[in-house]
Amino acid sequence: MKLRIETSDTTFFCTRTPEPRTAFDSGQPKIDHATGSPLWMAQLMALDSSGGEVIAVTVAGDPKLTVGQPVQVDGLVALPWSQAGRSGVAFRAEAIRATGAPVVATPKPSAAASTAGNPGKPTA
Repeated sequence: MKLRIETSDTTFFCTRTPEPRTAFDSGQPKIDHATGSPLWMAQLMALDSSGGEVIAVTVAGDPKLTVGQPVQVDGLVALPWSQAGRSGVAFRAEAIRATGAPVVATPKPSAAASTAGNPGKPTA
């Protein structure tokens, strides 16, 4: 059963470089049966008013994302699964598209750096 997920109030960011999905037993790339494209896994942070969660989302074709990049997720579905006494939820999307430049943390200048230009001058 596929459960559609409403994402209009959710912001997504790429948290790890996407990787090709491979078959566990053969190591061969997994292929989307509908399109014939290789499947890729993108690790995303989903952020809404209740907080954030990191999820792995499978998509057909390389989404070409970079870490920290805001993304648009189209057609997100949750697929509950159970196998050999284990269970979980897999996520799949029709498309994952970059929506902006990666968010990069800027380092704060240290106190030592702020006085480097004026040795001996105290800072307030």
